Amino acid sequence: MVSSLKVFHAGPAPLISALFDALGIGKILDSVLPWDQTQCKLPPSIRIKALVINILAGRTPLYNVERFFKFQDTENLLGQGVTHEDLNDDCLARALDMLAEANPKKVTSTIMLNALTIEDIPLTQIHADTTSISVYGEYRHDEGDDPSIRLLRGHSKDHRPDLLQLKVGLGVTQDGIPVIGEPLSGNVDDKTWNNDFIKTMAAHLDKVDLHKVLYVADSSVVTKDNLDEIARQGLLMISRLPATFALEVELKEMAWEKNEWVEVGKLCSARDGAAYRKAASYKVQAFRRELYGRLYNFVVVHSTALDKRKVKALDRRIEELYKELSIAAKEIQAKEFACRPDASAAAGEFLAGNANDFYPVSAEVIEEIRPKKRAKKGRPKKDEVMELERVYRIRPVIGALSESAVERARERNNCFVLMTNALPMDPWDVLREYKEQTGVETSFRFLKDPTYLDAIYLKKESRIEALAYVLLLALLIHRILQRRVRKALESECSHIVVAGGVKTTAPTGNRILELLSPYQVLYAREGDREYRVIQEIPNEEALERILRLAGFTPEIYVVVRPSPYQRK
Repeated sequence: MVSSLKVFHAGPAPLISALFDALGIGKILDSVLPWDQTQCKLPPSIRIKALVINILAGRTPLYNVERFFKFQDTENLLGQGVTHEDLNDDCLARALDMLAEANPKKVTSTIMLNALTIEDIPLTQIHADTTSISVYGEYRHDEGDDPSIRLLRGHSKDHRPDLLQLKVGLGVTQDGIPVIGEPLSGNVDDKTWNNDFIKTMAAHLDKVDLHKVLYVADSSVVTKDNLDEIARQGLLMISRLPATFALEVELKEMAWEKNEWVEVGKLCSARDGAAYRKAASYKVQAFRRELYGRLYNFVVVHSTALDKRKVKALDRRIEELYKELSIAAKEIQAKEFACRPDASAAAGEFLAGNANDFYPVSAEVIEEIRPKKRAKKGRPKKDEVMELERVYRIRPVIGALSESAVERARERNNCFVLMTNALPMDPWDVLREYKEQTGVETSFRFLKDPTYLDAIYLKKESRIEALAYVLLLALLIHRILQRRVRKALESECSHIVVAGGVKTTAPTGNRILELLSPYQVLYAREGDREYRVIQEIPNEEALERILRLAGFTPEIYVVVRPSPYQRK
């Protein structure tokens, strides 16, 4: 006779739990985070695992973790004997405290490198960047709480300068798999961070030969100090030369003068369909120049895609130019000259000072004869002869806007300059590698989900810091799941149908998790025997296929994991 019957809202949680274990995350956490079994019911690995599952499957604020697990099969996810009441705020907050005290940067980078080894992912590139994450509410700095980050106001990439923020620095592989990351104080400057991050990589990726790793970063890395540090560490690098450098303008002008472009075409595959049709086409020219005393290869890149911000900036510049020319024309037109040579000289200065590429400017000297101003005051006598004088004026003319000049400017606006010290690299390979920066950008979109960082426990900065590292672990699992499924689909030459009936060969991690969200598990107890049955969902991608693409079987939804209390 059935004595107990429950329905668990499993969703993707069992898959996340299985990946957490397969990547060895729990073992590493328990080996470096000491815990007292007499004081703590659950090991830190189980508590952090619960946070990661909630982040990826719950999509609920983190203070609501206990309620989320009320509807989950906790024994399947976390181990025999674990209940949702065990996952209260205090329990989870203490786990964050443990992580914060245990050099979390080193802990997470160890986990990430271990995951790369397990997944057989070669570490040949690190794409690095920072983002800001705005937080709401008041955060306190308790006495004795010594966080390495502070929530402060700074340059907000969310365009919310009114809010406190933390920043996150991140390095990922070409596939977007995080290799090393760190939360930062809210006012950290990107140029300073790059210098510190390069040193951090050398310290925390000590088992990696950085001489064989290509460091790809945005233009903030291009400073003398940063380039000196890159040379000191023996790193290979690719970056974008800032537009504020005179060398950038010089190289672009030189490229248009030489006009020796090499067509690269589109960087995505024709198999991508609509994305391929919309993709920009590229052409490149290579130059070798010196910067801060070292030789680098520079690649001038032209893109057919119009940068809307640059188009608007150019339109504003042309509009301002016309206003400036009109003011200058009025000023020169109001002047009078006693002789033609003086007027001609002034006209020449006017033309030289207002020469531009967009509006043709001309000026002619005109002679004017008029009555000379009387020296005496009062009304002139009837027989008084009016004395005449000859003066010279300048008549400026501002011509119509040159559409060909505008088109040329737009063409040049579509150029940017890359630089590298990896001297044997072909220029198109430099471009392809730099464009892979999208991997770190998509990772930032994951990290900036507001549900993750709103109303966090006791609002202590040290716990915010630890939670940021937990977010990085969730990102690791998210990106590896995405990579596994994409690789499997590629090897099968097949696709998967995601929300909206869309067929794709490259589903995102979120789309994969969404496919699993409807699945529930029916639990029944009959005497001493337990049964778990996965609900079937018609007209959906089969659970078995989704799990197989990720490297698992449906068994992960019905097994009970060993009790965590025996780990110590």
